Amino acid sequence: MTDLEFSNVFLENMGVLIPGTLKFDGTSAVFKSDKKIVKVQVSDIKGIRWQKLGNKPGIRFALQDGSSQRMGGFKDSDFEKVNLFTDSNWNVRIVQSDLFIKGWNYGHAEVKGKNILFSSEKQPIFEIPCTNVSQCVANKNEAILEFHQNENIPVSLMEMRLYMPVDPEIEDEADKVEEFKNAVLAYAGLEAETEQPITLLTDILCTTPRGRYDIKVYPTSIALHGKTYDYKIPVKSINRLFLVPHKDGRHVYFVLSLNPPIRQGQTRYSYLVFEFVKEDDQEMEITLTDELEEKYGNNLKRDLDGPLYENVSILFKVVCNLKVTVPGRFIGNSGTPAIQCNHKQNPGLLYPMEKGFLFIHKPVMYIRFEEISSCHFARSDAGTVTRTFDFEVDLKNGSSLMFNTMEKEENAKLFDYLNKKDIKIRNSTRIDNKKNDVDSSDEEHDPYKATVTAEGRGKDNTDDDESTDEDYDLDKDLKKQKIDRDSSEGSGSEPDDEYDSGSEEDASGTGESEPDEENSGNKKKKSEKTKKSREPMKPKLGKNGKEKKEKKVKDPLEPKRATTAYFLWFQANRLSFKEDGDTVADVAKKGGAKWKEMGSDDKKEWEEKAAKDKARYEAEMKEYKKNGGGSSSATTSAKPAKKATTSSPTKYKSKEHISDSDDSDSDEEPKKEKKKPSREATSSDDSDENDIASDNSDDDSD
Repeated sequence: MTDLEFSNVFLENMGVLIPGTLKFDGTSAVFKSDKKIVKVQVSDIKGIRWQKLGNKPGIRFALQDGSSQRMGGFKDSDFEKVNLFTDSNWNVRIVQSDLFIKGWNYGHAEVKGKNILFSSEKQPIFEIPCTNVSQCVANKNEAILEFHQNENIPVSLMEMRLYMPVDPEIEDEADKVEEFKNAVLAYAGLEAETEQPITLLTDILCTTPRGRYDIKVYPTSIALHGKTYDYKIPVKSINRLFLVPHKDGRHVYFVLSLNPPIRQGQTRYSYLVFEFVKEDDQEMEITLTDELEEKYGNNLKRDLDGPLYENVSILFKVVCNLKVTVPGRFIGNSGTPAIQCNHKQNPGLLYPMEKGFLFIHKPVMYIRFEEISSCHFARSDAGTVTRTFDFEVDLKNGSSLMFNTMEKEENAKLFDYLNKKDIKIRNSTRIDNKKNDVDSSDEEHDPYKATVTAEGRGKDNTDDDESTDEDYDLDKDLKKQKIDRDSSEGSGSEPDDEYDSGSEEDASGTGESEPDEENSGNKKKKSEKTKKSREPMKPKLGKNGKEKKEKKVKDPLEPKRATTAYFLWFQANRLSFKEDGDTVADVAKKGGAKWKEMGSDDKKEWEEKAAKDKARYEAEMKEYKKNGGGSSSATTSAKPAKKATTSSPTKYKSKEHISDSDDSDSDEEPKKEKKKPSREATSSDDSDENDIASDNSDDDSD
């Protein structure tokens, strides 16, 4: 028996085609490459299929444990050689399997072995190992699959959604999506129910990714169970632990560095940040077997007491076999090792550690000193007024990170810290913030404060000079006001208030007082302006653009109008069809509908009552008009006409001083007692206007 060997063959591993050689011998098939060696024993083989892989003929080994190994890069003529060898030496025949290549996006999805098989018409379309799945979420009729990412390939499968419709004709049908999810999680390694967890942490706040999770700690993995997402993180993927205090002194951050990162949708998280309350004490029970006690030694006790963050850090330190990194000797201006700042407008805290900078959060990052080429303090000159500065970190790979709005008091402490760590600073100028030093104080360079201080000093000096009190002289103040008023009139400036021509006459007591020659010209100008202000106002317009009509005042003695038959019936029967919760519009709608359904015989009674009420109204209206009702004296629609005054040509009178009676022609009577305009028009010139108003009121009353 001679061995069979093929070169230029590749092995499929999470989307990567690894080139190498495949050798068949009497007991196994061995694939060798520079990066990986895979050996398949004949006793582990369940079946062999010949199907295409990467657009070339390939071979698929189905193993007894449900997993599979796929290799490609063969030629079509190689099938006979391989089939003859396996049949004669292994007693296993190769089955040819053609892929379904019609391009359909619907078919049948099932978990077969440890693989997700999607097929149509009993032909496979594609196959994905369950171990490639990083997350599976059931959302109503849809199963969402997320996959681990391989950093060695430029393009990789990130997410897949499978829609599984429900048949409405089948009652009490099992949830297909939930069953599919459970099957995938069982073989994907996301559930470890067969193992017993060391401990269970409930309702732990995780700031990155945001949410609350129940954490199950296993010897080889850590499972996070949330409301939407579940994660299983292998212990070997955790490469660093941090424990740092919050700036407020009440909270503590516990950070896990992951490689490879976990995914939530399209976002990758290389760090897990848990937030604990510093004063939260909780007892923690640790389940340890004999093997675990031997493995961990005396480093982990069965019962842990004290603050929760300390217990969690001790647990992860022992399980992950890593040191917990805490802040060094750096203490900022706030008395904590945290510096508050922004990164790309996202607020966070920067922690200068012993071997790097830790920033929490959005995004969480750890910058090692060996990756830094230099640092730069931007906007930190001693002569500036700003209370903050920017801190720029230049990396050796050519990129830079900017942390904004740091308090200026942190400048000197951060400067000394970088010098101790032998980190290059581009602008090597240290700024001291001495409060007692006037030259270096920020208050000296505050122009607003300097202005306010100077004004305050000047006001104090003025108050000292005028500290003596003086008696208030009323006569002196009145004379001063008169002089100011005369000077303003002489300058031709307009008065603040509207000029009233009648006010001067009232003060003098007569309407024939001679004006002064020097002020006559100014008064003429003022009277002309007052005359312009008396121009009639434009009529008010309604929504339709037409002039609004004045509302007529209703006479209380006018008879009540007659009521129709419908309203008489509605008032008598309204309560019979009104229901609880009905509005006025609902009741009116029901009444109108019932009135239409009534016959003429039912309406006859109410029509007779309406006729009697109409006769009553006509009789009362006739008597009302006979007694003078509806005349112009009872309405306000007729307005009295204005009569021109016979005062001097340089004098004008305001509207409020013009009398409506014939006595207003006399200007010789004293005007100490003002008379209000009369509501009744007695002038003979107004008789025609009153007759018209009376006719209009009669028409309106009808």
